Amino acid sequence: MSLHSQEIFIKEIHPFENLSQFELDMAFKHMDIAYYPIDTVLISPQSVSEYFFIIIKGEVKEFCNDELTFVYHEQDTFDADSLIYSKTKSKFIVSEELICYELKKSAFMKIMSLNKKFESFFLNNLSSRFQTLKNKEYGSEISSFMVGRVSDAYMHVPCIVEVNTSIKEAIEKSLEDEMSSIIVQRGNEYGIVTDSNIKKGVLLAGKPLTDPIEDIATFPLICVEKDAFLFSVLLLLLKHNIKRVGVLEEGKIIGVLNQMDMLSFFANHSHVVAVKIDKAKNIDELRNASDDVNKTIKSLYNKSLKTAYIAKMVSELNTKIYEKLFSFVVPEEMQAQCALLVMGSEGRDAQIVKTDQDNALVVSNDADVEAYRPYMEQFTKELISFGFPPCDGNIMVSNPYWCKNQSDFDQQIEQWFEGNNMDYYMHLAIFFDAKCVAGDCNLLVPLKEKVFELAHQKDVFMAYFAKNTLLFETPINMFSSLRTEEGGVDIKKGGIFAIVQGIRSLALENALTENTTVKRIKALHKKGVLEKDMSSELIEALGLLSRLRLQGHIEKQKAGEKVNNILNVSEFSKIERDMLKDSFTIVNDFKKFISRHFRLGQLQ
Repeated sequence: MSLHSQEIFIKEIHPFENLSQFELDMAFKHMDIAYYPIDTVLISPQSVSEYFFIIIKGEVKEFCNDELTFVYHEQDTFDADSLIYSKTKSKFIVSEELICYELKKSAFMKIMSLNKKFESFFLNNLSSRFQTLKNKEYGSEISSFMVGRVSDAYMHVPCIVEVNTSIKEAIEKSLEDEMSSIIVQRGNEYGIVTDSNIKKGVLLAGKPLTDPIEDIATFPLICVEKDAFLFSVLLLLLKHNIKRVGVLEEGKIIGVLNQMDMLSFFANHSHVVAVKIDKAKNIDELRNASDDVNKTIKSLYNKSLKTAYIAKMVSELNTKIYEKLFSFVVPEEMQAQCALLVMGSEGRDAQIVKTDQDNALVVSNDADVEAYRPYMEQFTKELISFGFPPCDGNIMVSNPYWCKNQSDFDQQIEQWFEGNNMDYYMHLAIFFDAKCVAGDCNLLVPLKEKVFELAHQKDVFMAYFAKNTLLFETPINMFSSLRTEEGGVDIKKGGIFAIVQGIRSLALENALTENTTVKRIKALHKKGVLEKDMSSELIEALGLLSRLRLQGHIEKQKAGEKVNNILNVSEFSKIERDMLKDSFTIVNDFKKFISRHFRLGQLQ
């Protein structure tokens, strides 16, 4: 390999691209090419190497306590930690004939002392390294969605009047200020008067223009801080079905941010979808609006928006769809006597592409559950026509098992806790994630309280419940020259499920009411259940795995293939593969934590 080719090869490996020419020359001066046959032990706790390895060709496996943790291939590097700390718990064994660069320890350490970016990458914890790789892979694609703040968008100067200002005077001032809305100040609180308030409160009600403006104002005006992220404001508008927010600085209103002005900043499709959902007058119109959600997903994904934000946006839109469809299908007089629940990934705000539907209906004890069954059968059929595939486990409102009176669900929860089969554990897990989207949401509250009450009393059950975290093997040892067994990795079984179920188990044990996995992780850290590093690593790993899963879903949709969770890692970039390995390492560490925490080794 020529010096020029060597330099190109090395600079493609992170973080070597951060080195100056002087530092690169130093590396090349102290770097040799070496060959090792299969089964050579390069590094072990008894024999720490004096070299930093960069693979040109071949494969090396890393074992910790005889457990395979990593498989290294072309352009992979190891093992900075053993050089920096002069010790290791791992053993590195050649599994395919190896040709590699060996950078001497003295030169490696000297370059670290000269280059802070190089040094910080190797000295950072796994979470920080992971974030660095993510920034390198996706950083060039970060859009205005990721960094745009309220202060970046156009804000209207507010037309502010006091509460005792007459309606006539307030309207005159708004005309002078050329503002369509009027901000009404009441002490430290703000309200708003829109054209709609004037039409309903004055014209239709015949209210005298001499009356105070306070009488027709809507309090409180929903406000945001000027340094808030625009995307979070967009979610707020969608959630509350409003068109404008006040902008605050040090508690005082400094502007009004309108929906259309913000959307012109984003130029995205979500607002149009939300409006179509709200204005749908029948099921066909609602179905058309639902079809547009996929366009929104692709738009947000292409703009490199964080997967968690996309999931939240889709969750808000889907909640509107569920609520609207429920109002079309269920007679109005029956809607207040039941609660429509979405569960599983939908309940956790984690479902983006429509993969299946997990839902249930809790009916008041005073109502006849049989009267709801035909409507629930129709509801399921309509959701399928909307693109929500039926659940393979039949966890849908059309199934009588998931459409019951509140008292029957109460008894069912007790049965789940008394049972010892896999179905009971999974049903409880799905129900624990339940979120009410329509009807009387108070019907869900005592059922959730029942779950927490029984979980507190059932230590053995909780251990078996948590054991499901270990249900699937983490696929670190499946890599072989960027190919895996059966052509891919199941990203859900291999990583996402373990994080979700493990965190769900801890959340149930600690009676946490948060529904999303990330919020549960943060709450568990706040309670001292999870260390800071582990909570940060889990959030980063879940975010990466979820993004790769979404990427796979979108690519399969484009190709007209059935959406599943199998990813072909041979098509991944080098950095994506590195991040995937790091994610699976985090998953394995978390599984060990769950095993210790719930004493799973003591189970029969």
